[in-house]
Amino acid sequence: MTARALVVERPGLQSLIVDRGRFGFRSSGVAWCGAMDTRAYMTAQQLVGNDADAGAVEIAYGDVAVRFESNARCALTGADCGATLDDRPVASWTSFDVPRGAALRLGRPRGGVRTILAVDGGIDVPLVLGSRTTDMAARMGGIEGRALRAGDRLPFGRAREAPRDTHARPPQVRSDVRVIAQPGFDALWPRLWTIGHESNRMGYRLRGEALPHANGAMQSRAVFPGVIQLPPSGEPIVLASDAQTTGGYPVAGVVVEEDLWMLAQLAHGSEMRFTCVSI
Repeated sequence: MTARALVVERPGLQSLIVDRGRFGFRSSGVAWCGAMDTRAYMTAQQLVGNDADAGAVEIAYGDVAVRFESNARCALTGADCGATLDDRPVASWTSFDVPRGAALRLGRPRGGVRTILAVDGGIDVPLVLGSRTTDMAARMGGIEGRALRAGDRLPFGRAREAPRDTHARPPQVRSDVRVIAQPGFDALWPRLWTIGHESNRMGYRLRGEALPHANGAMQSRAVFPGVIQLPPSGEPIVLASDAQTTGGYPVAGVVVEEDLWMLAQLAHGSEMRFTCVSI
């Protein structure tokens, strides 16, 4: 029997194998990584009947084509890229059957940035430190620790069970992100910020009117996705999935975990605000 798999024909700007993340090793300097839009990732896995830690493909800015070497059940969540299966439209936030030999193509996203492609059984690459997710900085996990390329063959695991739900309601992406604020950074919150073009999976650099920065010695501390740092430029950085484990910049606040997925769907050049909330 031929192993179940798909082949990447066009990888787009950046496509990666992801899961929930690589937890339990942060004290050793290992980043979490994992899906940027965790809500889209978890929903896609539910739609195809997978466990919550199965491998999937995260696609940034669409323009991807894959061909299936076997029958599969798939789901697309996150940004809607006007996907077609053998030139017939397929809806996002639903699961659908794919026959052997079929081609799935994604165009540019109509809203948002990142799309999750999940298959029943999950993308079955080897576990590295308990995770299948790609860490490009450390060059481990996924496929050789790198973004996907044309010709990559992605094997599937064994499908477990039929999904209970085949449709999900897409969440609304807001441009106001909730934070728990640190005292002394009140000037940061009422301002309008622009997502800088150098933003990536390690962090979102925000552009706008620079804020005063406290001079003097800086002490390294543990940091994690969602932490808002204020570097000497006076323009904040929101740490994302691939964030480093320590940092010395002042910490202005922390994005609440429930809102981190929205940052993943804000495109370069788009505007956002912070909204302070209590614990």
